Amino acid sequence: MNPLNHPVYDLLPQRTQRKLLSPISEDKLTWDCFFGLKKAAALDSNLAGLLGLGKELLVAPRLFLWGFEIYEALASPWPILNDILSSVEDYRDGKQEGQKTEPDAIILSESSLVIIECKRGSRLGDCSRFKNRQCPEIHREGRKRPYCQYWARGLDRLVTFSKPTPTTTAPECNRFYQLMRNHMIGARLAAALRVDLHLLVVKARRSPHFNETVNEVAAFNSMLKAAPKFGLASWEDLRYARSRDLLAEYADELP
Repeated sequence: MNPLNHPVYDLLPQRTQRKLLSPISEDKLTWDCFFGLKKAAALDSNLAGLLGLGKELLVAPRLFLWGFEIYEALASPWPILNDILSSVEDYRDGKQEGQKTEPDAIILSESSLVIIECKRGSRLGDCSRFKNRQCPEIHREGRKRPYCQYWARGLDRLVTFSKPTPTTTAPECNRFYQLMRNHMIGARLAAALRVDLHLLVVKARRSPHFNETVNEVAAFNSMLKAAPKFGLASWEDLRYARSRDLLAEYADELP
């Protein structure tokens, strides 16, 4: 079964394919929204309005989902994204890297790059290594690698909070993990492409953790040393294109 009815499905890792088959799939919602907007030629107008940009800054937008550029009837890998992910994540210790499917959605025009974190019912993600007591900076005895790649690759130049130490019990880099990761990847990608970066979180207003997400985004933005900051939108804001409801099957959870 191919729930997307698109060739990109067969290119995805099995873990992503399994998620797409779930009735509560975050990825399927993302696909239905952004691929629907692309087919309706409405990516530029819908996103420009949410981001407060002139529509001319998103002319002829390209859509990337799970690391692939998405066309109406085909998909192709985007090597520069994988290079950027490796530049942040690779410990240069010779161990094989896994297949990466983040960020959730990317929109690229001639002058602008939009990095989008998509949420359905879940909260913003935190650091699995801290959760598993393997944080390189805190859990020295249980760590698998000798350092945290985010702090080693310039997180201190992005945020005002401090690098954790073995006595830290609630590190901010755990709390804001998903936001800081998207910001670092987006900044490197925008610099490589020589375009302006814009950041967005999308979540359903009726879903769990919405107010928590509002507060998390605001708190992270207050700790950034430099622009851009994250915007926050709902799926309702993106739902309609050319008078068509792209997300009708999700109506019960949308405002």
